[in-house]
Amino acid sequence: MTFEIEVNGTMRTASIETIGTPGASGGRFRIRVDGVVHELDATVTDLGLSLVYADTGRGADVAVTERAPGELLLQFPRVMLTALVDARRFRRGGAGPAAAAGEVRVLAPMPGRVLRVLVKPGDEVGARQGLVVIEAMKMENEIGAPKAGRIKEVAVTDGQSVESGRLLVVVE
Repeated sequence: MTFEIEVNGTMRTASIETIGTPGASGGRFRIRVDGVVHELDATVTDLGLSLVYADTGRGADVAVTERAPGELLLQFPRVMLTALVDARRFRRGGAGPAAAAGEVRVLAPMPGRVLRVLVKPGDEVGARQGLVVIEAMKMENEIGAPKAGRIKEVAVTDGQSVESGRLLVVVE
């Protein structure tokens, strides 16, 4: 299976093939990103995936949160990435919530504490512009606007604790 993946603004080509028969909880995979090949064991966890590279035995846990169709927030121990999988397909014809007319409710992708609210009602924002910074798992996570528009409502304040799925901001 081959995908186009935009990672933090850089377009990459990635392919994934199974090695053996994967189970419901994971398996071994051969991953190729821009021609570089890795074999790894992937196990599904409560927050995402646990990855172990077959050649080095090095491991990493990654929390995976779907923000919108085709858009994933990937949180590694020291790095946070936004990945758009097959972005052209989801953007085609203006389909999807990010291009939709009307309001879009921006929800907390994970539980944490609001460090900073970057906007106020009435502000004009661009697509992916930072709205709120949440601290979760000892990392600062900037939550961006799913589309360009005007801030209709800000439902959180600095220092407030939020649970996953909590309304943060409404963009219209």
